[in-house]
Amino acid sequence: MSTQEASIPGGKLVDPTFLGEIERFGAFDVKACFNCGNCTATCPLTTEDEKFPRRIIRLAQIGDRNSTVASKELWLCYYCGECSVTCRREAEPGEFMASARRYAIASFDPTGIARWLYTSWTANVVAFVVVSALLLWFMLRHTGPVDGEFFEFVPGKVIHDIGIVVIAVTVLAAIIGVANMSWRIWTEVRGRAAPAEEKKKGLIARISGAIGHVIAEWAAEKRYRDCSDEYAVHEPWYRARWLIHWCILWGFMGLLVATTWNFLFKPEYGAWVPLWYPARLIGTVAGILLVYGTAMALWQRLRPTIKYAEHTLHTDWIFLSFLFILGISGFVLEILDYTAPATVAGNMVLLFHIVLGFEIVLMLPFTKFAHVMYRSLALFVHALAQE
Repeated sequence: MSTQEASIPGGKLVDPTFLGEIERFGAFDVKACFNCGNCTATCPLTTEDEKFPRRIIRLAQIGDRNSTVASKELWLCYYCGECSVTCRREAEPGEFMASARRYAIASFDPTGIARWLYTSWTANVVAFVVVSALLLWFMLRHTGPVDGEFFEFVPGKVIHDIGIVVIAVTVLAAIIGVANMSWRIWTEVRGRAAPAEEKKKGLIARISGAIGHVIAEWAAEKRYRDCSDEYAVHEPWYRARWLIHWCILWGFMGLLVATTWNFLFKPEYGAWVPLWYPARLIGTVAGILLVYGTAMALWQRLRPTIKYAEHTLHTDWIFLSFLFILGISGFVLEILDYTAPATVAGNMVLLFHIVLGFEIVLMLPFTKFAHVMYRSLALFVHALAQE
């Protein structure tokens, strides 16, 4: 056992340096917290079985690393900010929950890339420059005339081959992270007693029930819509946080569907299609959602009156900015496709759009984007792990 670790009843190891590690991922002062429970009482999502953020704060205070990163409550929080607003000790419990999620993402990544990106502006700049340079180098080795048609300057086969490599790297990193998270959750909660009604259900029923719960949580923003805060009464419906989050999520997913459709069914790269072609129509609608959602999210982070945006981390700014620029450049390309695709400027926009798209995919396992898989997985595994 490490000199910095100790055991508590139940055989768990605790680490007094743990809270200090989480502090590197955000701006909070949980040392000021004396566990009064006010944050749990004010949280609109707290239930009899899900008492957060008080429970997670206490786990971090005593240094129970495994229980913290394996907790379901960590991913149930949507940071409405009410707990931070009402905290008399100004310990910023909402920011603590966000920081703990960032720490969890970093802990699931064995490469150290996520930790590096979350804790250093310099790391983000270096990563962006290096990855962009590599992608450009591979693409520019096989380019055609710079004033040619789209996908003549950057051939479709080159994009396809690089895309396969990018997807393979991302999937591998995601699988490793997902496996680490699943194992931690399973080993942490598998011995807990399941509710009486769950014991009566078979495995198939439990799996289908867990899937239904995740779909309601992820697709319909069910709990996010319940996560009202004191600012909601001052915001019109079109600036509701759950709607902004929904637009970003489904905007990106729609673009992913449109891109996959093009890859599988479009006769050839650069072939002209009408605006009502299914993939083009889906991509256009999804692009509108993405641009609107990211624009509103960035705008809210510039407003000092919104609690959750007071401590926005650099990775959040970068991620949202990348998505916004990706959406805008996509619409520029769409306009050029119907007006003047054979231009040097148009091909430069295409090259920029492709590189940025690949970079965003590569960011998936290492940044806030990882919430897409980790939040869903945590809810699913917790539903199955109890016996």
